Amino acid sequence: MTDRPAFREFGKIAERWLDLAERRRDHFSELYSSGRWRRYYEEDGFLAQAREVARICDRWASIVERHRQLLPEPEVPVEPQFAEPEVAVIDRDAA
Repeated sequence: MTDRPAFREFGKIAERWLDLAERRRDHFSELYSSGRWRRYYEEDGFLAQAREVARICDRWASIVERHRQLLPEPEVPVEPQFAEPEVAVIDRDAA
């Protein structure tokens, strides 16, 4: 069941949402370090929003990690073992 295309596609989608959540967290971090957050938020509102952003980011990270654990290990292709080709020896004296 975990090797179906839909399950693999879910993993790709979850990774994109995780990437978006991490970029949003980075944006909030940059807002805080620059002090620009004061233009847009009251202190309590900003802290509440920053906690929510961190919670969402952690949740997507756990979803992606769980998905990676459930994926079956990719099969390692086995190289075929070929025997050395037999070389025909032509006896020129017999002909």
